Amino acid sequence: MGSGSTRPNTADDKMIAAIERGEQDEFKDRKPPKNTDTKLIKEKEARTKKAQEKKQGLRALRLAAEKEAKAK
Repeated sequence: MGSGSTRPNTADDKMIAAIERGEQDEFKDRKPPKNTDTKLIKEKEARTKKAQEKKQGLRALRLAAEKEAKAK
């Protein structure tokens, strides 16, 4: 095996290694893929926002149900 066999080589491996070291700041790949399709980026952001809103709504319902169950 070569000397680099234990070093992270992909962006995912590097991100996981950074998390294991306790670095919580945002991971930035040196060579991120260039995606200039702004329409696609905006659609992804909208989907993410919608999913987060749905998640928050479900969480509120769950908390309300737990509160109601405790009251009984």
